[in-house]
Parts: sequence; structure tokens; C-alpha cells
Amino acid sequence: MFRSLLIAGAALSALACSPALAQQPSFRLCTGSDAGNYFKAGHLLKKVATSIKLEVVPTQGSLDNLDKVTKGECDGAFVQSDALLVYSSRNAQALSAIERAGVLYQEHAHLLCNRSAGVDRVTDLTNKNTVAVGPDGSGARTTWDAFVLADKKRYAPVQVDARSGVRALSAVADGSQVQCLLWVGALGSSYLKNDAQGQGDRIVLAGTDDWDMGKVAKDARGKEVYGYSEIPSGTYPRIQPGGTIYGTKAVKTITVDALFVTNIAWIDANASAYDRVLRGFAAAKPAIAELVTPK
Repeated sequence: MFRSLLIAGAALSALACSPALAQQPSFRLCTGSDAGNYFKAGHLLKKVATSIKLEVVPTQGSLDNLDKVTKGECDGAFVQSDALLVYSSRNAQALSAIERAGVLYQEHAHLLCNRSAGVDRVTDLTNKNTVAVGPDGSGARTTWDAFVLADKKRYAPVQVDARSGVRALSAVADGSQVQCLLWVGALGSSYLKNDAQGQGDRIVLAGTDDWDMGKVAKDARGKEVYGYSEIPSGTYPRIQPGGTIYGTKAVKTITVDALFVTNIAWIDANASAYDRVLRGFAAAKPAIAELVTPK
């Protein structure tokens, strides 16, 4: 009996010392709302990055993510590229602690306005308009803050409101307190397809293609933060402007990259583990692309 216990104990000791079960460093990944694409993309990464202990952390959004990464509360994060512009304006030195690891996908700035507001493009907004941009740190608020940084004369006079989600849609549909809302995300989201189109008799998409933004909104490397694209006709039939003869028109938009960033101190302390994270990210890219492909 005693001999059997010794053998069992030796086996357990050998198992505990096995390289396969050696303690792996954890990687805390800040994402966003647990209903959003960043959170879902984080779980897609976790699914394939099985050689590292990856924890998906829900957060308030891009600026919250950057705060947590620079403070060491998260080891990596998904953020909008314009969040780096806004964050650096508040804390330029903090970005030296962050490394860009890759691009997830492209996001569009969607501007939805009350049909009676007379706003066809973002450049039509004046100090008589109020735009719902969500709470501080959210994706839409970050993009709006970047707009103001890039062109204070045009955008600083516009009033902003912290409402978001379905509450913001209801306010825009009413139109008395809030005339437009800004939402930043990939095409084909359920928020646009279902919630926004449900208010299609009162709400319409407006263009966000302010061409001056591309010239003045640049990151620390001097690279333009925004690109330009469009929401194809028929993507959201009930909230896109009508075509000249029939159907709907494409809506021109500003686009922003969704980025994967990491804490350099964590990388320096866990070089081989970081290689595994990057391999997992590369392996997850097809599934993440599928996540944000309009259905």
C-alpha cells in the first residue's frame, strides 16, 4: 500500500513538472461591451490561442482600454485607431508604453439623423444641432472628440449628448432634444439592421465624409487616421436615402481601423508567450472577418 502511494506521488510530481502543464503567463485582453464586436472578437482569439491563458475583459470602450493597458491592468486591447489620437492629446507619453500588433477590420462612422433635421452630411451640423455620441470613452464619443481636435471651428460649436444605444435612437426619432446620433462600427450590425431600421420612418443616414478630416487628423507617425468608403446601397434599405429613380443611395463615410495593441512591458517580460498570442491573432483573423461581414 505504502509502495503504491509512493509510486502515485512520484507520478503526480512528474506530471506537475511537465512542461505542458507549466504555469503559463496570462494575457488580459480589454475589449468593449459584452454585446459588441470587440468582445466577440476577443473570444474568437481565445478559442484559437489555446497555448496561452487568455482572459477576455469587458470594458467601457477604446479610451478605457488604453487607460487599462498603459496602467498594466490589461496586457492588450482592441481599440479604434482614432482613440490613439485622442488619448495622446491627453497623455502623449503614455503611448510609448503601447505597441500596435495588427488591424482587426475597418469600421464606419454612421451618422443617423431625424428626417426633418435637414442634415445630409456631417458638415451640415451647426450649433443648433445636438448629436448623441454616448458616454466619455465610448467609440462614438472618441471619434467625435477626434473630429473636434481636428477641426474645432466646425465641430466644437455642435452640442453633444451622452445618450447611446436604443435610447439615443428614440431621442433622434423624436427630434426635439437630439437631432442626430453617431455610431462607429462594422457594417451590418444588429443595431443598425434591427433597432435603427425599426425607426426608419423617422431616421435617415447622413454622410460622414468630411474630406478635410483626412488632411488634418494624423497620428504620431504622421499617418492619416481616417480613410473614406461608403455604405453600399441596399445595406440598410429603411434608413438610407432614396435613389434618384428607385431603391436607395450609397452613403459616403469616414472609416477608422480597429486595432490590436499591447503593453510593451508585458511583451518584454513574456517574449515567447507574445509570439503565441500573435500566432493566435493571425489564426483568428478569418473568423473575425466573418464576424463583421454583412449578412
